[in-house]
Amino acid sequence: MYSLLLKIVVIFVFSATPIMAVGEIAEPTLILENGDKKLSFSRSDLLKRSDLKKIEVKEDPSYPGRVMIYQAVPVAALFAQTSIAPDAVIEFKCLDGFAATISQSRILNTDPKRSVAYVAIESAAESWPPVKSEGPSAGPFYLIWLHPELSSIAQEEWPFQLAGFAVKGSLQAMYPAIFPAQGAPSGVQRGFQSFTRNCFPCHTMNKSGPSDVGPDLNVPKSVTEYFTPGALRTLIRSPQDLRYFPRSRMSAFPSSILPDAELEDLIAYLGYMSKRKRP
Repeated sequence: MYSLLLKIVVIFVFSATPIMAVGEIAEPTLILENGDKKLSFSRSDLLKRSDLKKIEVKEDPSYPGRVMIYQAVPVAALFAQTSIAPDAVIEFKCLDGFAATISQSRILNTDPKRSVAYVAIESAAESWPPVKSEGPSAGPFYLIWLHPELSSIAQEEWPFQLAGFAVKGSLQAMYPAIFPAQGAPSGVQRGFQSFTRNCFPCHTMNKSGPSDVGPDLNVPKSVTEYFTPGALRTLIRSPQDLRYFPRSRMSAFPSSILPDAELEDLIAYLGYMSKRKRP
């Protein structure tokens, strides 16, 4: 009974569709949490905002090969009503359990010389296409980026079916078990940065992390212990080329997204962490 109640609470807090009375139509709502403060943004309210603008996305990770045009509001504007500690990170959660942290310097940036994050809002009158041939669209809310190339925004930083944001403590304070030692080789340190951008949204490391979409990458066995180096590269580059699994949710990471040098740094980090297992 306790686990069932806990599950209901989690769904209520992060669901983009609030629980309503029987027969009543619920309106999608985006939740922003910062400590004891909680802000709610309904779809209709977001679509009425004065800072709403049209954003054209020519290379959309959720809709490859398709130019998409969204009605969207800047993420930084949604956080304007709340103060954030300098070392805090922001966690996003999605309806399907996808979750990750992102630095506030990235997601709250307003400098046009770098990538700027927006929340795209799906209209009730005009739904977006399904993300896959079968299934829901990227809505009702979707984190998109203006000029993603300026800050090397990873495809995992485009969460769709967005439910909300939560301001958290520093990444080091929350998940110390994912960090390499301070004196680790520079390639390992770079690989750690790649891990947090590309892998951490779905996988845990040493059972630490906000998401459980994919398996832990280090315990009880590191992926470097049960995949040969070549097989691991194939898995990261194109999962379906290694094992046929149509329902897999793992994205492919071609060299255009994850350059060869960054891939090698990532594998170096994974190998390094295999010697730093935590129970």
